[in-house]
Amino acid sequence: MIGISLIYRKRRTKKLLQIENVFGELISCYLYPLPGEKMEVFQIQRQFRELGIVEGKPKNVQYLQDLMLRTQATFIGDNYNKIEIFYTQIPPYRASLQKLRSKKWYIKARGIREIYQMDQEQYIKEILKERNNKNIYVRREAQIAMVVFLGWESLRFLPYLKWEMTLWQQIQIVEKLWDLYPQPDLKRLRKSYTSEKKYANELIMRIIRKFGLREEIDYIIRFLDDPNFDTRESAVYCISSFEPGEEQLRAIKSKLFNIPNTEQQRQLVKYISSLPVDVDLTFYSELLHRGNDVIKLSAAEVLWNKGYVKEVQDFYYRQYSYQPTPEFSLFNDV
Repeated sequence: MIGISLIYRKRRTKKLLQIENVFGELISCYLYPLPGEKMEVFQIQRQFRELGIVEGKPKNVQYLQDLMLRTQATFIGDNYNKIEIFYTQIPPYRASLQKLRSKKWYIKARGIREIYQMDQEQYIKEILKERNNKNIYVRREAQIAMVVFLGWESLRFLPYLKWEMTLWQQIQIVEKLWDLYPQPDLKRLRKSYTSEKKYANELIMRIIRKFGLREEIDYIIRFLDDPNFDTRESAVYCISSFEPGEEQLRAIKSKLFNIPNTEQQRQLVKYISSLPVDVDLTFYSELLHRGNDVIKLSAAEVLWNKGYVKEVQDFYYRQYSYQPTPEFSLFNDV
């Protein structure tokens, strides 16, 4: 058995190397043909068939697909566009389509990934059918494919997604949008603001943050005191990347006491204190008198570090029924 296995591995390695060499030659001839020479599609397909790239040998087909994906990632510009056309003309692409139509979730998900990685958008309609697939991996790949092929237009589907979108899915979508469509389409983005889905709100806020859309931060401020913890967390995280205007800052401060989570309140206080604006003594005084112990401490720390030592001392002394003499003051040695 060991001898048979060794013989198989040797033959298999030889076959894979042969596929790799022929694929490399075909890519070279296709992209950089000699004067007067043009590679015909039937010639390409015939060479692949002779190598064993046929539906009956799925391992060979999969190896060629992996080569195609690795090769495509190395090209940009005109050559990238030529590679896209080239891939539509060779057998493995049909194999990806067959995977998309498979009933097994892991095969279907891989098929979708291969299709969008090779930028074959003529099958976007079939992929759209999978955006609400009950399997998280299938619908995740389908949603990423929507962004790859449709760009900002894909946001119009947000209100119609039936399943929650995980944080990982949101990050993947934002990064794909950033990589492939770096020019913001505010018209399409704003149309998605009407969505009431929690995951949609969080995704939109992350898009605003990633693209630095300062003119859209009112949307983020709107969710700072949202009843949902994760939505608030996203809002606090995203707003920290911006410097708000005067009215927007007032809105942020007004929402702080509506936040039911102390840690999120503390993060917001830290963010406000980091802004390059004058210290709002009225605001911090309100924190000292209305906040819980954590918020009071945060406010006192901000005032102390900003040079308002007397205000902090006065607040501290008022907590007791007596005024300590200077020699016993807690602040003498600070």
